[in-house]
Amino acid sequence: MFWKLINPITIAIANSFLHRLISANVVVLYFKGVKTGKDYAIPVSYLENPAGSLSCVTDRPFIWWRNLINLEKLNVLYKGNMIEAEINTECEDNKLIADKLEALCAHSRVDGFFAEVGYKNGKPIREDVDKSAANLVLIQLKINKP
Repeated sequence: MFWKLINPITIAIANSFLHRLISANVVVLYFKGVKTGKDYAIPVSYLENPAGSLSCVTDRPFIWWRNLINLEKLNVLYKGNMIEAEINTECEDNKLIADKLEALCAHSRVDGFFAEVGYKNGKPIREDVDKSAANLVLIQLKINKP
C-alpha cells in the first residue's frame, strides 16, 4: 500500500522541474510487462559507481523486476533526462548483491532503512547487509550521460 501511494508522487516529482530534489538518489525505470504488455514506471534509488554505471536493488518477492531479466535496454529517467540504458539483473550472486548493497547503504541511510541494515560507527553492519542481500535483486544500469 505504501508504494502504491509514494511511487506516483515520486514519478511526478522526477518528471517535473522539482526533479533536483530527488535526482541525486532516484531514477525511474520504464519498461513493458512481458506477459501483459502494460507500461510500467518504477522509481528506484541508485548509487552511481565510479565507472558511471548505476546500481539499484529491489526486494525479490516483488515480481515487477522479473520483467527486466531478458531486457538488454530500457528507458530511464535520470536527473531529469530520459535516456536509454543497458540493463543487467542479478538475483543469484548474493556476494555481489551484498557488496553493491553495502555501498548503497553507505551512500544513503534511507536505503539502509528499507533494506533493514543497521549501522555501527556510521558504517553499514556487514552481517545485516549479507542477510538482506539474500532477499534482494541487483539491477545494474550502464548509461550514456546526457
